[in-house]
Amino acid sequence: MIKRLFASLKKAVFPEGLRCISCGREAVTGENGFCTECEMGLEAFNSAPPIEGIADYTAAWVYNDVTSRPIKKLKYNGARYLGKALGGMIEIPKEWHIDAVVPVPLYYRREWKRGFNQSRLIAEEICRRGGYKLAPELLIRYKDTKQQARLTEAGRKRNLKGAFAADEACRGLDILLIDDVRTTGATLGKCAEALLKEGAKNVYAATVCFAKPHTKARKQ
Repeated sequence: MIKRLFASLKKAVFPEGLRCISCGREAVTGENGFCTECEMGLEAFNSAPPIEGIADYTAAWVYNDVTSRPIKKLKYNGARYLGKALGGMIEIPKEWHIDAVVPVPLYYRREWKRGFNQSRLIAEEICRRGGYKLAPELLIRYKDTKQQARLTEAGRKRNLKGAFAADEACRGLDILLIDDVRTTGATLGKCAEALLKEGAKNVYAATVCFAKPHTKARKQ
């Protein structure tokens, strides 16, 4: 009897399956899915250096130990449900005119191996909430590039040379690029370059997190 009562009380305070998207503990979470303790470690995005070819840029959070965990769970542990949670954190400025939303594409073999493109899952939620058109077909990744995080800034630029190509259907459109994390902005810049080359009017960009220079989240 006492055991059942305790279980009922626990379920009322900590509903089954309600876990912090960062630390994973059962807890009462805020609107973004973080527990109170993890919320204390959040750092809201303020500003970032401009990216060549990108008309404007925004993010939800600064990349740190708290925000890195759900992103890694999504990308490497197959937690697809986090795409919706992470996409719901990004607020697109009302003054941006957006004709189409384009997730940064993965190389086809990498997407096949992972089973999904995490940037597309994030973009789908942004489109659902904002009423935007999702248009992944406007950008293709032709090159299986090395992981950007392991390269120098110069190496990142060489790594991405010729990696992306845009469809001519982007001509005259205001495009919103979506990715999970921005570090130097090299990937977003190369995507914008390909879209602008084919006649896109403006290219905006948004990510869940912005990684400040010279800072890294600890490995999980």
